[in-house]
Amino acid sequence: MVLSGVGDALGYRAGRWEYCTSGPQIHAELAELGGLAAISLEPPEWPVSDDTILHLATAEGLATGLEGEALLQELARRYVAAMGDMEGRKPGPSSILGEQSPRIWGAAGGAQGASRPRVLPGTSQLRPGEPEGYRIPFNPRGTGCGAAMRSLAIGLRW
Repeated sequence: MVLSGVGDALGYRAGRWEYCTSGPQIHAELAELGGLAAISLEPPEWPVSDDTILHLATAEGLATGLEGEALLQELARRYVAAMGDMEGRKPGPSSILGEQSPRIWGAAGGAQGASRPRVLPGTSQLRPGEPEGYRIPFNPRGTGCGAAMRSLAIGLRW
């Protein structure tokens, strides 16, 4: 888990490299920094991304030993709480807490021109403590590999 966070901090580079599609550009910038040996991966210059924060929330929830519905509620609670540590991390639309977009409402199957905003999928839809409050709809517009990064700890438990 520690090495996952280290790799995330390096690949994220405070948001600069996260979505860079040019490997040569990243390698050139890394060389300008003096290469890997010259980097000290420490905040605030090298923070982990939202994915590592939520990966840790997953691991902490799994470590409680809870199972079934109780575990799912605990994971939802920890994900909502983890959103308090997102400042400067640029969480994507699958992670966000409370963002609304009327434009997406029409594009996502609502009536075109509908004035009702649709809350984007993500932790903003989690309702820990409510029946099935851990369920959120699939986001067909989601991008990135956050789900894979956040689920790494599942294999450590089972």
